[in-house]
Amino acid sequence: GRSLIGSLPMCAATTIGERERENAVNTECTLSNVKRELEESKAVLTGQVKVLEENLRTADTSLLERDSTIREKSDRIARLEEQLTDTEQALQEKSEMSRSEISDLTEKNKLLIDQKMKLHEELQLANDDLEHSQAQQCVLREKEREVRVELEGVVARYTTQLTEKDTQLTKLSNEMVRARKVQEEELARQQAEHIGVTQKLRDSQGVVEELNKECERLYSKISISEATMDNLLDERKLLQKSVLDSEERLSGLLEAKTSLTKELEKTKTTLNEIAQEHSHLLYQQEKKNNRKWEDDSEVKFCKQCYNEFGVSLRKHHCRNCGGIFCDECSRFRSSTPASKAKVRVCSPCNKELNP
Repeated sequence: GRSLIGSLPMCAATTIGERERENAVNTECTLSNVKRELEESKAVLTGQVKVLEENLRTADTSLLERDSTIREKSDRIARLEEQLTDTEQALQEKSEMSRSEISDLTEKNKLLIDQKMKLHEELQLANDDLEHSQAQQCVLREKEREVRVELEGVVARYTTQLTEKDTQLTKLSNEMVRARKVQEEELARQQAEHIGVTQKLRDSQGVVEELNKECERLYSKISISEATMDNLLDERKLLQKSVLDSEERLSGLLEAKTSLTKELEKTKTTLNEIAQEHSHLLYQQEKKNNRKWEDDSEVKFCKQCYNEFGVSLRKHHCRNCGGIFCDECSRFRSSTPASKAKVRVCSPCNKELNP
């Protein structure tokens, strides 16, 4: 701004004809450069949009908290672009006043274009941040399409403005005399506006730095969460392995239990058979040693099944050994050494007499 004010006396000292020719040539070169830079910016932005579409397809949905931060960042960038558009419109209005003023405004426009490139670099940083944020895919795609439409609208407006400026250059020479009187006042006002725009850009840079710090904090939280998730997955794998080992051991124990149960049943069966055989042998021995006709009053239990005699369970003598049995245990009929006719005998005597 100061350089623009300082150049006013030098512009007044030059001749009108030389100044008009130089300004016309400089303005045409500047406009062609601006148009080429805008086309390059459009190509770069189109490539960035394609990269965003490619990266958004692989984004993870685990960072929903970043949605509000990205929305604020996009709003700030949109406001800065609106401010840049207002500044360029002001430059267009000022370019109608004088051809010499167009040369100064073109320099200022270059500065604004550089600032715009810085803003686009910040936008690229924000897009790189989007690659790692993994926010909601559908919402981000919608925002990306809106940004692309807005950028295409900005490029279209710039192209229209350049066309209008080409037509307005023919009118600048006639308005040169009237523009000199208000040139200093306009330049002072432009300087104030430029200072305001510069301050806003500095404020926006501070906001971007704060957003970057917040992104770093979020990345640290994500790293901690991922580490915790890895630890939990490792613990889960260990628990699953322990459960499988326990199930295998339990299966082996159940098989061993089944085998032992079968062996126990076999052992019990064998013991019962041995006990019965032992009881039979004892009875045979007792019968051989002491074979007599037992007294009914002395016997209260069956000698084989050991059930107590009563009204419903009657006593019966074995005609071979003389022992007292119940009807079930003495139901057999067989001849004895003392009688050739078949008489009542107990089960042990029946086995002895009829081997």
